[in-house]
Amino acid sequence: MSAVTRSGRPQFASMKDLTQGGKADLAATFQNLASLLEDAGFDVAIEYQIGSGETYHTFLVRVADGVSAVTADSAPDAPLRIIMSEETWSELASGALSPADAFCDGRLRVLGDTVLGARIMKHLAGTPGRIGIC
Repeated sequence: MSAVTRSGRPQFASMKDLTQGGKADLAATFQNLASLLEDAGFDVAIEYQIGSGETYHTFLVRVADGVSAVTADSAPDAPLRIIMSEETWSELASGALSPADAFCDGRLRVLGDTVLGARIMKHLAGTPGRIGIC
């Protein structure tokens, strides 16, 4: 049985620290994420839309055959799109906030293949806890 937080929710897993102890900028956190996915054993394309004020920054993370790339492109073929504010991404990337808690709080939107999202999170988990919401 997994632990339960004060809010009554299950304890969800947070990601490994992608900020290198707070030293990595926004683009570098996505490079770090891509590098961690190189040994996941599956190919993936994830489009992140990170809001900053009225503008959004796009980061496309692709991993194929163990090689990763991060670009500022949009990808209509990406099976997974994740949308959030820069503040939320900073908390996720540092491991201070779990993706499931951000989703449940309405701070993160997921479009597309949520099963793939759970596989990715399982690989990136830096703390114990549940991966899936259901």
